[in-house]
Amino acid sequence: MTAKINILKTWDKKHHFTQDNVPALIHYKCKEGWSYYSMVLIWNLALQWSKILMFTGYPQAKEQFYTETKKISKDIVVIHNLKEIVKNKNKKVIVIHNDDQKLCLAAIKKLDDIDDRIIFIKNIDICHKPLLKECIKHEKIILSWDIDGCTSKDIICKKKYASVILFSQPKIKFPYKFVPLGKFIWYIRSKNKKWYVNNAH
Repeated sequence: MTAKINILKTWDKKHHFTQDNVPALIHYKCKEGWSYYSMVLIWNLALQWSKILMFTGYPQAKEQFYTETKKISKDIVVIHNLKEIVKNKNKKVIVIHNDDQKLCLAAIKKLDDIDDRIIFIKNIDICHKPLLKECIKHEKIILSWDIDGCTSKDIICKKKYASVILFSQPKIKFPYKFVPLGKFIWYIRSKNKKWYVNNAH
């Protein structure tokens, strides 16, 4: 895929994903290829000068993020321990090292500006309940991956989201319905509006 998905073609209009579209939930199955979408979304938000706390368990996703955000690299930091959270609290983008959930949880609780940051959790399927319970308390969150594969799906589904992006229909009981329209087309519901989005290459 080569499309810049932060500008989505919706019917004959363009929809720009911004901080106004969070909290957001993105659902897709493993190996469907839509992991790319969530990364495009978050690096474009970073380039729009959104403050971000990022957690992902996959090194490839981080490397992709660093490549696409080179021009703001001085504003991005990877933290390895609690001391580094305090030292780098003013950085625009804070990335949690590896899949350290305890460190991510500590960062959410420790950062004075956490309510100004988008908390991006790319892999809800590997997250323990304490981390997701804390994330759900905040409004500026983007949760991504397979809802059905998440042990805390009950917590996730109770949250009211400004945006829900479905690439397939979750098996669990869910208030939003996916409408399959073809390859590279997905369904977005945001603030009582619906879009069927064509990702033109």
